[in-house]
Amino acid sequence: MANLSKTLSETDVEVRFSVPSRWFRENLYSRFGGNFVLDLPVKDRSGEVQSFRFSVRTKGKHLKPVISRGWRKFVRAKGLKPGNKIVFVRENDPEMGTEYTVDVMKEIKLFGRDIQGRV
Repeated sequence: MANLSKTLSETDVEVRFSVPSRWFRENLYSRFGGNFVLDLPVKDRSGEVQSFRFSVRTKGKHLKPVISRGWRKFVRAKGLKPGNKIVFVRENDPEMGTEYTVDVMKEIKLFGRDIQGRV
C-alpha cells in the first residue's frame, strides 16, 4: 500500500478531508465490502489513536471518498490550516490496533527561512 501525501485545501480543513480517488481505489476500496463507510483507527505522531470514518457516495458514478467523522476534531487538535500537509503512512501496529499513522507537516519560519516541520 502506498503512502498518501496531500496539501490541505480550505474544504479539507473546514468541512471534510477529500481523499484522492486513485489512492482510495488502490488502498481501501476492497475493504468496504459493499458498504459505504469504513471506520479506520489511525495513530498520530504523539501515539494517540484517532478514529477516522472513510465514506463514499451512495449514488452516482464517482465514489468521492472523504474522511468525515473524527476529522474535524483532529484538525482542531492539531491547529491545521490550508497549506499544511498530511501524510498517511502504512505502518501496522498490532499493539495499538492501527494500520496507518498520520503525520502533519507545517511550514515553519526558522531564522528567516521557510522549512517544513512535523507536528
